Amino acid sequence: MQDSGSAAHAHFLSERTGGPVRGARKDVIVFTCDDEFLLSVGPAMDDRYRSRPTDGTGAWTETLRGRAGVALIDAATLTNAPEIVRTIEAEFPSFAIAVVAPAAARAQWSLALSRGSIAQLLDRESLSNETIAVALAAEPRAVSAPASDAARGTSGGSSSGRKRWFLMGGAAVAALALAGATWLWVSRKDAAPAPSSASTIAVPTPPAGVGPTTAPDPAAAPDERSIPELLSAARVAFGERRYIEPAGGNALDLYARVLAIEADNAEAVDGVRRVASVAVTQAQAGIKAGQFDDAAKLYESLRAAAPDDASVVALGQDLATARPKWLAARARDAISGDQFPTAERLIEELGSLGADKAVVQDLRRSLEGRRREADLARLVADARASLNSDSLLDASANGPRAKLAGLQQVDRKSAQVVAFQREYQAALARGARDATRAGDFANAERLLAAAAEIGSSRDVTDARKELQAARDSAAARDQQRAEATKQRAEKDKVAQAAAAPPPPRMPKAKKRPAPEYPADAERNGVEGMVVVEFSLTADGRTRDLRIVESTPSKVFDQAALAAVRNWRFESVSAEDAARLPRTSVKLAFRLGDPK
Repeated sequence: MQDSGSAAHAHFLSERTGGPVRGARKDVIVFTCDDEFLLSVGPAMDDRYRSRPTDGTGAWTETLRGRAGVALIDAATLTNAPEIVRTIEAEFPSFAIAVVAPAAARAQWSLALSRGSIAQLLDRESLSNETIAVALAAEPRAVSAPASDAARGTSGGSSSGRKRWFLMGGAAVAALALAGATWLWVSRKDAAPAPSSASTIAVPTPPAGVGPTTAPDPAAAPDERSIPELLSAARVAFGERRYIEPAGGNALDLYARVLAIEADNAEAVDGVRRVASVAVTQAQAGIKAGQFDDAAKLYESLRAAAPDDASVVALGQDLATARPKWLAARARDAISGDQFPTAERLIEELGSLGADKAVVQDLRRSLEGRRREADLARLVADARASLNSDSLLDASANGPRAKLAGLQQVDRKSAQVVAFQREYQAALARGARDATRAGDFANAERLLAAAAEIGSSRDVTDARKELQAARDSAAARDQQRAEATKQRAEKDKVAQAAAAPPPPRMPKAKKRPAPEYPADAERNGVEGMVVVEFSLTADGRTRDLRIVESTPSKVFDQAALAAVRNWRFESVSAEDAARLPRTSVKLAFRLGDPK
């Protein structure tokens, strides 16, 4: 369904082309950084619209170029929304502007809505398909001009009558343009806060064919008063210094109504001149205050109304002189605000005006330097995101070590890079301290080694001292524990020995036959000895015999073992037999001993 503006425009094209106009899809450029906002806007669009989202950064103006439709701006998520509105208004009159803002920021945009800079102002909290559809139905400002021309072209009358009405209409439009622009100047000056040095001032281009103000159109709202009555009211308004406000009741507006009826009325022409003098003074004050856009628009209206006025001519010269300085100041503000496309456009415009080359080159250097800083800031932010306790020693391309190396390749001496280097080193030292307190000395050593590769610092030195102290303390504790364990073992052994009953006495031998001298040894004159170890059974027999020592080796072993095997001792109880210690005996083999 078309709204009334769309129907009027279609009817106008039909009149011009001799037939109905086939509908075309309207471009809707959605400015936002919020995906949820895009999703909420989507259901309100049907096949009459073609949407294109952008976040309002980079070369976003290319999205609008060569198109016409509606620019839907989400002011809640875009800090540069005012700049976007000013740029679209100044460079893309084929787009209607609709702003979606929080309720708390509505007052900030109300003035732009009242003066026609934006077509719709929507509350973000109460968005609905219906409110969005109304905003999308807004017609571009450029459409109103042909409609106005068509309305004027269909007026009847003789050739001389049309010429007279054309002259009267031209004078009236010029006067109304002056009235509206001057009223806009003062109302904005009173309502808006003074701009800071970092702000940029821009007044949107008014809709084509209606001038830069919302002042009433005499043709649309005819005044029933006569010329004398209007002139009388204008004199009173001028005497009371109501030069350009309030709207509809100021001197300029009243004089404009007279000129709309009688284009050559001398008093009205003189009144316009006198009001223009006041407006020139205000415009010159605006130039000094840095409100160049406002002053320039007011000058255009003044030049249309009184092009030969000396003060208007002087104002034009002042604007021409001040514009390079103003452009340079705006470019610096845009650079400091990271609005790089705007800064480029301003610098290009400054260069086209033949400004001082040194100033232009300085601005270009500042822009490139700021761009490098912004790019580096993004890289540093990405590197900071990799700083967590689990990835401090990550050697991959996504780890902080690799990211630091990449930053150093870009600009090792940059304050941002040096700051990140210190942050990384501090994080490594902090991780080493945490590992030290947890007793993970090996991990602490690895973290400190990585920190030392970056460079020396007091933080790393202190962390290493803390690690060494913790190691020494742990070693001392381990030694104390070992000593305590040894002492407890010795005490337990002594206690066990004291608690155990004494071993039983060795029973007396009942039979101990001497060993037989080996014949070979005796024949060869060999002497020696054998030590035999044994245990006793409960009935006094020897058991578990073992040669402990023999000299010479193995010569007398068998003779000794055979003799001890035949030994007998007194019987003992089985309990005492188990507790008897092993006994050893030395058997000597000497020639000449009795057998």
